[in-house]
Amino acid sequence: MDLLASIKDTVSDKVTANLAGFLGEDINGTKVGLDLGITTFLAGVIKFASTDKNGRNLLGILNDGGHTGDILNNFETFSGNPEKTRLLETIGGNIVNHFLQDKTEGLTDKIGAQAGIKGGSASTLLHLAAPLVLGFLGKTVRQENLSAHDLKAQLADATGEVSDSLPSTLLHALNLPKYTRSKNSPLSHYKAVKELNKDEKRKGENWSMILPWVLLFSVGAMIYFFSLSKKDPAPAAVTETVQPEIFLPADTVSVSLPQSEPVAKDSVLPTAVAKEKVIEKEEEKPPVYPKQETPKEEKADDTTPAGLTQLPASVFARNSAEVIDIPALNQLLSSLKENRKKLVITPLKGSGAVAVDRAYAIRDYLLENGVELSRVEITSARKGRNPSGVAYSINN
Repeated sequence: MDLLASIKDTVSDKVTANLAGFLGEDINGTKVGLDLGITTFLAGVIKFASTDKNGRNLLGILNDGGHTGDILNNFETFSGNPEKTRLLETIGGNIVNHFLQDKTEGLTDKIGAQAGIKGGSASTLLHLAAPLVLGFLGKTVRQENLSAHDLKAQLADATGEVSDSLPSTLLHALNLPKYTRSKNSPLSHYKAVKELNKDEKRKGENWSMILPWVLLFSVGAMIYFFSLSKKDPAPAAVTETVQPEIFLPADTVSVSLPQSEPVAKDSVLPTAVAKEKVIEKEEEKPPVYPKQETPKEEKADDTTPAGLTQLPASVFARNSAEVIDIPALNQLLSSLKENRKKLVITPLKGSGAVAVDRAYAIRDYLLENGVELSRVEITSARKGRNPSGVAYSINN
């Protein structure tokens, strides 16, 4: 089974058109971006599950995380509803951060460049690809009753297909090893090994025939040279004066070589001693260090727009939209339940793409705990920055 191709086949042209309208991108760029998002995230899952421990962890995520494959049937409907698309994007963002971790931002930039779309659009498509990939894997696990070992083997078998589909920039960023599946059947492999063994057997038989002749020739040669050494004693050594000209190139033979003259010890020693003294003096000089500038104090990283209240940064995991400080959000939840007013959440541009994800993560938490959708509004991102990336106001 070509795993990657099967996952991509679940994306209809209608889904691509819906997402292109949602993102404000052209259909071709959206299709390329979603294809790269699916391939990139699947590559991250393959790398994650490369160890036995993480293979078991992945199987647990697929079984316990609700990845039954239902999304494959509903993806077209979700993509046509902006609210559901945003909700699915938030869910996918948490999944992507778990599997790709700190590589996410760099990968989305490369996907955007390859597809010719905005970085924010590439981020959205990567986030939407994550639940799609896990949904397909979860459905496969249930249908084929795969164990952790089977799942890991199936992902390893897809590595070649995934590697071949990734541009080199993304492949290097993921550090996914190049892998090529064997195209030989077990029978052809058996035949190849059999032929190889035959060759080795032939080599052994050939040597068994040649070796006695080699030994016989060697013994004969030793006897011959021994007899020569007995008959002709070695002549006395002849001392010859080798002229240096024979080691020189032909065009320099006519040049007479100067006779070397003994050098007076005192004529060299003072210069050498002087040089040693100069070196010692230079070594004694203290090192000169460049003047260090006193670092300027940075201003506090908080430019929340006037009239808005910021959430503490502790609400979210670092560089993620994952909510980890529930009590802080519960205070806001209690306030909304008491006054029945409307909450307006504003992402801040200076905090990057994660600010939008965090805004939707807050809304999702409030909706899950009984706050009506009509009472929670997310505005477009505004200029500003703070540690949490979002700010809010409670209006009548």
